[in-house]
Amino acid sequence: MKISVIGLGKLGLPFAFFLASHGNKILCYDKNKKILDSIEKKRSPFVEPYLEKYIKKYRKNVEIYERLDDLINKTNVTFLVLPTPSQKDGSFSNQYILNVLKKIGKSLKNKRNKKHLINITSTLSPYSCEKIFIPFLEKYNLKNEKDFLISYNPHFIAQGTTIYNLNNPDILLIGTNSSKAKEILINIYKKIYSKRNVFKILNLLESEITKLSINTFITNKISFANYISELSENSENTNASKILDVIGQDKRIGHAYMKVGTRFSGPCFPRDNKALANFASKIGITNDLPRVVDKINNRQTLRLIKIIKYLKGKFKKRINIGILGLSYKKDTDIIYDSQSYDLISKLSLSKIGISNIFVFDRFIKDFSIYKNNNLVSINKKLFDTVKYSDILFIMYKDNYFLKLKYIKPKKTKIIVDCWGLFDHIQKPFKIYNFGVNYKINNV
Repeated sequence: MKISVIGLGKLGLPFAFFLASHGNKILCYDKNKKILDSIEKKRSPFVEPYLEKYIKKYRKNVEIYERLDDLINKTNVTFLVLPTPSQKDGSFSNQYILNVLKKIGKSLKNKRNKKHLINITSTLSPYSCEKIFIPFLEKYNLKNEKDFLISYNPHFIAQGTTIYNLNNPDILLIGTNSSKAKEILINIYKKIYSKRNVFKILNLLESEITKLSINTFITNKISFANYISELSENSENTNASKILDVIGQDKRIGHAYMKVGTRFSGPCFPRDNKALANFASKIGITNDLPRVVDKINNRQTLRLIKIIKYLKGKFKKRINIGILGLSYKKDTDIIYDSQSYDLISKLSLSKIGISNIFVFDRFIKDFSIYKNNNLVSINKKLFDTVKYSDILFIMYKDNYFLKLKYIKPKKTKIIVDCWGLFDHIQKPFKIYNFGVNYKINNV
């Protein structure tokens, strides 16, 4: 089947080649020349496992077009995978989508009565499809259900596992008010997914609310786990990891996200939480739940600074901090608003006697964000970060950091294990376990 994909960003590009891997002919459009050049060279422009392999293997099924009009004329189904940046009030901007719909609208004038399906996968604020996109296209004298169809089909993926998530979804959410749009999408996806129980069909508004609600519920679980972790740190003889493991054993709750860790971050969770709060306010519902979740999340970095202040007393000098993991998770290079980004920002403004912050992240190539921060030094080797640091923070879960066991520093190093990677480690390392009372940590 011929399908057009508009937008080849960090989701759009993997998604296009995912569709191509299942025998579809994919016609693509994007303005970013660097991305297009990478595709021509069969290289991945992003840090994303398996993406380059897919590009090399399925490039023959993907065509790049310079004119968006050509894609619309040659296909009857278009997937929009475009940015929807967060606005100050927490809602999402539709500007990129509207800019593309304007061009699609003009193209569809010459393609009457074809019921061209416009399937939007970008995260949207509720009512976007019904109250913004459909009326916008109708201004071009196009008729909904006759000249065009609208559907909403967001994917529940995470950077660093995008290809895996697309191939193994828990949910395939299809939102539409059109039986024809539903039929088209099911015909596309039933050739990809054998488990039909993942197909969940809702109307447009229900699906928009559902996308935000799923991610917001996950942020609830993360903040609850962090809240229990805080309680344990400030109680005697308690270990949050043990408590959360028992809580997660209850099938009504489950183990997913019921673990000790840092704040939630990344390109989805924080903004979806704020978007749901914004929607609640707009329809007259108190938005206290997502707001409290954000409040708990925002104070997690202060927990780390409190630990630094406590551990600083173990040294007789100004200390050096080591950050192991700068992006928000492994297998991605997204720095902005990550847990480490927030910690470095707050430490840079603090006056707690830190000489240097040494950073190691094996997935990031561009550290220019810190070129003017004299406090931050970038290390290409894990060994160097250990060598120069007094206190090391494991900021995301990555078994690569277990290599610390094989490094033999000459003096005491304290590892603040935020993710429970280590059961024990040989001296002169000492482990500070996140979610455990200071006195029990015995560092």
